[in-house]
Amino acid sequence: MIDGIGDSQNVALGGKTYIEEAKTPSLDRILAAGLSGVMDPVETGLACGSDTAHMSIFGYNPLKFYQGRGSFETMGAGLELGYDEIAFKCNFATFDSTTGIVTKRRVSRNFYMWGLPIIDAINNLPVTGFENYIISVKHATEHRCGLKITGPNLSHKIEGTDPLKDNLPLFVAKAWDENDADAVKTANIVNAVSKMLYEILSAHPINHERIAQKKSPANILLLRGAGVRLNVQKFDEKYGIKSFFIAPTAIIRGWGITLSSEIIEIPGTTGDVHSNHQAKFDKALELLKKEYNFGFLHIKAIDDLGHDRNIPDRVNLLEKIDGMIGTAVDALDNCVIVVTGDHSTNAYIGDHSFEPVPFVMAYAPSCSGLVPKVKYSEVECAKGVLGRFPGHQVMPTIFKYCSWIDY
Repeated sequence: MIDGIGDSQNVALGGKTYIEEAKTPSLDRILAAGLSGVMDPVETGLACGSDTAHMSIFGYNPLKFYQGRGSFETMGAGLELGYDEIAFKCNFATFDSTTGIVTKRRVSRNFYMWGLPIIDAINNLPVTGFENYIISVKHATEHRCGLKITGPNLSHKIEGTDPLKDNLPLFVAKAWDENDADAVKTANIVNAVSKMLYEILSAHPINHERIAQKKSPANILLLRGAGVRLNVQKFDEKYGIKSFFIAPTAIIRGWGITLSSEIIEIPGTTGDVHSNHQAKFDKALELLKKEYNFGFLHIKAIDDLGHDRNIPDRVNLLEKIDGMIGTAVDALDNCVIVVTGDHSTNAYIGDHSFEPVPFVMAYAPSCSGLVPKVKYSEVECAKGVLGRFPGHQVMPTIFKYCSWIDY
């Protein structure tokens, strides 16, 4: 799963997409040897998030089961989450208290290189004014962390504080329904948390030092996607498989935890551009030769580079990942390989977009030695026999294809 793999044509590339620009001989082979199409992760025309996209693709209808993104992020960061707690996906950000403006939603993708001691100052604290409620915080990826609130009668049915774009006012948490007493109280608690965190973080020596160096301080947490832990059927039980997840990115790891799949930890894999992607492929090959018959390998950084509008590095990274895919394909015996994404991330706008994502799958041995006459791209995948289809058909399509293979 290459997070954010899809894109649209870009004038910086002479009207090509970055996938068309990249040299992808391994994906070319998979396209030529197997089946292809383009997939709308949730539904046509929706620029979805990774959370609802993964739910749909794995066969868990987000319109039925979704209850907020925060639970995935928080469990993936390593915090245990009870069914009566609420959790948030959070960004360390920069806030100007004189104007009320969030000047930088992402203080720095390298936050984890300098800011981790800040987390110790805000972990395991009672909420000012609501002392019977406790917050717990743990780092997730880059500038992100998971935060949970523990206490009675909490509700996830609230809007968070994240304005979602730079240079907009910090949002005030509000209940979806002002007649919902639990939601109204929870929103008040969240606003108290936001105020308390700003006061603590603003006083932290690391932020004083950053200001002295004319760098943006990590002086606030933006609380987004209030959620509760889902109670859904185990993935392996649903499909009669034995699966593993390799997903250093917290939100996707949290989704794997929700599904009760085996979570594989690999040193050096961070979920960002500095991640040891080769170690993920090596471990997946090792596990598939043992007791597992379904592996899920997640790659995040293509999405990050799309958000950052960094086309050259996006092309380069896709080419590197393609090389790793090729090595894996050549090493796989009696396996089907599937490569797709959870949504498109449009480098022109720097955000998720509604374009469908390319989808290819093939019996790995059939790719060996193949000299393809077609170039992997969004357009070429769209010409495939699978056509354009919704995400909830992914798993049935994979298992149907597997049933056709003469192993």
